[in-house]
Amino acid sequence: MPTVSGTLKTYTQVGKKEDFEDIIYDISPTQTPMLSSIGTSSAKATLHQWMQDSLASVGANILVEGADAGAASTVTQVVKTANTQIFGKVVQVSGTSESVEKYGRSSDLALAISKAGKELKRDIEHSFVGLAQAGTAGNGSTGRQLTSASNQIASATTNTAGSNRTFTEALLLDVLEKCYGEGGEPNQVQVTPSHSLIVAGFAASSGRQRDFDTGTTLVNFIDIYISPFGSVSVSPNRFMQANTCLVLDTEYWNRAVLRPMQTIQLAKVGDSDKRQMLTELTLVCESDVASGKIDALTA
Repeated sequence: MPTVSGTLKTYTQVGKKEDFEDIIYDISPTQTPMLSSIGTSSAKATLHQWMQDSLASVGANILVEGADAGAASTVTQVVKTANTQIFGKVVQVSGTSESVEKYGRSSDLALAISKAGKELKRDIEHSFVGLAQAGTAGNGSTGRQLTSASNQIASATTNTAGSNRTFTEALLLDVLEKCYGEGGEPNQVQVTPSHSLIVAGFAASSGRQRDFDTGTTLVNFIDIYISPFGSVSVSPNRFMQANTCLVLDTEYWNRAVLRPMQTIQLAKVGDSDKRQMLTELTLVCESDVASGKIDALTA
C-alpha cells in the first residue's frame, strides 16, 4: 500500500539521535597461566643471581674397618644468572579528546592506561613462555633480555628430536619420569590450545575407562593427569610456543622484580597528556631439573 503523500520518513528526516551503545566490547584474552602460577621475589640489580645445589650421586658405600677416612668428595654449588628486562608502553591523548563527551568511557586516557597494563601483562607472559630468549646483558643500543622458561630447563629433563613430531602421552611420561629421577615433582603441564586437544584424547585410549554424565553433558577434557610420578594439572596457554610443552614444578619458579609496575607522568609538551607504564623484572628457575619440557613438536 503506498504511503500518504507528504508523510515524513526516516530516510529524509534530519536531526535524528544516534542509536549508540554506551559500552565498549573487548574479548582479547588476558589469562596468563605462567605469570599467575609462580611466586614473586625481589631483584636488587640488573643481573640477578642465585645458587643451585645437589647431592652426590648414589653409589656403593662400603668402608673397611679401621681404615683412614680418606679424601673428601664435596659437591659445590652452581651459580645461575638472569638479566632483568624492561617492559613499557606509552599512551598519549589530546586535551580535546579528553574534553568531548564519549560513549563507553568517560576518559580516553584512563582507558588507554588500563589497556596498556593488560597488554604489558600479556607481553611478559609471551617473553616467559612464547619465546626462546637465551638472555642478554644488553648495551647502549640493545635492551637487556630475560631468559625464557624453555631456555632455563636442563637437558636432563628435556625430550627433544631432530625434527618436529606429534605430541604423545609417551613423550609426557618420559619427561615426568626424568623430572622424578632428578628429584622434581612437577605439578603443572602448560600446552598450546591445539596440544590440549591431544591431551584430551588421552582419555579415549584403548583400555581406559571413561565416565559419562547420565544427563546431556559430554565432557572431553583432562584438567588433572595422574601418572606413576604424581598428579599434574593441564593448563592451556594461548601464548605458548607452538612447538613446546612445559612440564613445571611451579614451586621453583618466580619473577624477580626490580621495578614494580608503575605509571609515569611524562613531561607535558603541547596540548596532550602522555603516560608511560613500565616495569622491570626477570624470570627465575630455582632448579633447572625440577621442571621439564618437550620440544620439537608439530603445532
